[in-house]
Amino acid sequence: MGIAHEFEREKLFCGVLYTDEGDYERARERLCEKFGDVDIESEPMSFSSFSDYYSYEMTGEVKRRFLSFDKLVPPDTIADIKTWTNEVEVDMSDGGKRRVNLDPGLIGHGRLLLPTTKPAGHRIALRDGIYIEMTLFYSRGGWHEFPWTYRDFKSDAVKEIMTRIRKRYIAARREILKANGEV
Repeated sequence: MGIAHEFEREKLFCGVLYTDEGDYERARERLCEKFGDVDIESEPMSFSSFSDYYSYEMTGEVKRRFLSFDKLVPPDTIADIKTWTNEVEVDMSDGGKRRVNLDPGLIGHGRLLLPTTKPAGHRIALRDGIYIEMTLFYSRGGWHEFPWTYRDFKSDAVKEIMTRIRKRYIAARREILKANGEV
């Protein structure tokens, strides 16, 4: 019989889609109030070059930045995190149109997970209308995608950022294991 243990904590990050720098800064501030210090913040990149999905709603060229947070989180909190980021999107909306889109995710030892409210065959129901999917997996020194991986997450630019975030996670994980006498 297997023995259930506490989940190992994972690295929380958030992709922020926006068109206005002021909206980005307000979203960043809300995220930091909730999740603590940022340890990696990417430069802005064009999301519109991958998809025009948000261009009408957000009016204009949509940019994306990624933030990762210093503190690791239990992976079973991701549904609560996604619900909270959805509430922030609504709070920041203007006339029913979102000013920001917040995509939280987790990086563990060998995977990148993204929660969503959209059901699909490859997504697993968590609770309260939140699903989770493995978007990328890490093996043999690099990230690998699936047929359903979003186009921007297939790009070298995003994979490079996720590698930087993963390196921070691996270092933090190693410190936790040392502190627990497991290394």
